[in-house]
Amino acid sequence: MNFLAKIFSQTNQVKKGILTSADREQVRERWEKIVELENINKPSTLREAVIEADKLVDFALSKLYPQKEKAADRLREAKSDFLNYRQDYEDLWYSHKIRNELVHTVGFELPSTEAKNVLDNFKRALEILGAL
Repeated sequence: MNFLAKIFSQTNQVKKGILTSADREQVRERWEKIVELENINKPSTLREAVIEADKLVDFALSKLYPQKEKAADRLREAKSDFLNYRQDYEDLWYSHKIRNELVHTVGFELPSTEAKNVLDNFKRALEILGAL
């Protein structure tokens, strides 16, 4: 690779971080608490579980893309991790948007079946990222 090509290709690439074994253990422990909330199966605990699951995915992404400050930027950067999982990436974005509705829209109600679907999407994303 010539000198200019090397310089320009590196400027467009984001250096990827890593998830340590301690990070993975923290993810597993936090995921167990999310499952406990889900199993209670009340609207308030499902809401909390969705919010916590989104935070957990963002935690993993913050370890993988530490130079990105915003969750949405980390999600965009993670697209490369989902090259073989396009639908899972779209499902992750959908789930993040649902979390935003829960947090920012007064009176937004999430049916329990949809909350469980969203939680499955977050779990799948964590698995693809190698965090769970």
